[in-house]
Amino acid sequence: MMDNATTIHLAFQFALASTAALIISHMICVGVVMHYDLSGKWDEYKLHKSRNVSLQDYTKGMKNFAKDLVLLFIPSMTLCYSMRVSEIKDSSDTILQSLTKLICGYILGKIWAFAVHYALHHPSLYQYHRKHHGHPAQLVAARAWEDSLVEYAIMEIPSFAMTVLLFPTHLWVHLLHFCFHGYDGAAGHSGFGGVPGIMGFLFDGTYHYHHHARLTVNYAELEFLDLWCGTHHTQKKVPKPFNNGKTRF
Repeated sequence: MMDNATTIHLAFQFALASTAALIISHMICVGVVMHYDLSGKWDEYKLHKSRNVSLQDYTKGMKNFAKDLVLLFIPSMTLCYSMRVSEIKDSSDTILQSLTKLICGYILGKIWAFAVHYALHHPSLYQYHRKHHGHPAQLVAARAWEDSLVEYAIMEIPSFAMTVLLFPTHLWVHLLHFCFHGYDGAAGHSGFGGVPGIMGFLFDGTYHYHHHARLTVNYAELEFLDLWCGTHHTQKKVPKPFNNGKTRF
């Protein structure tokens, strides 16, 4: 039985390891997209033909990402891990059990994020989400977490926390979970589609681009959720896309 000081210390270490996994994964993926983007190698695969981004657009997103991590992610994950330190440290789960928990936690988290994301598009709540929606011509891989602290607190933190609180298992599985979040955040916001080969498969941002361009479709990161809820871009008549940089509902 660990005392409180030992529990908090170990939980903080777990939180820092999770932060490192998220940062490294996200920065590598952002770096890959940024290379092909700023070098012009993917120009013909732009989803918005008037795309005009610079290094500053990427660094702006990463600065906001760092702010979220320091102010919300690390404290919140420390608290969550402190409640499950024993289960994680002494986990006897098999690889199959661990991966099953990983999948369940990931899907449940994405369902939560989808529901909150949909709610944030209501006119009374959109003020907390507006920062994330610039003009789609400026969509870059680093903008996955360019958001308000309120949005990050109610949408991202719970989706991260439930994997630790509801599905505690080996630490390496939780680190893998955060690595995948770092990757899919960058890939979904790449701003490119139709790139041939493995790079196109890994960094296809077409699906989420429709959300940034239209606003009222494709709220989910898991496509089947939009299909089930009738918010898939193929299921409904969508409003006109951005006009002169102004958002339209």
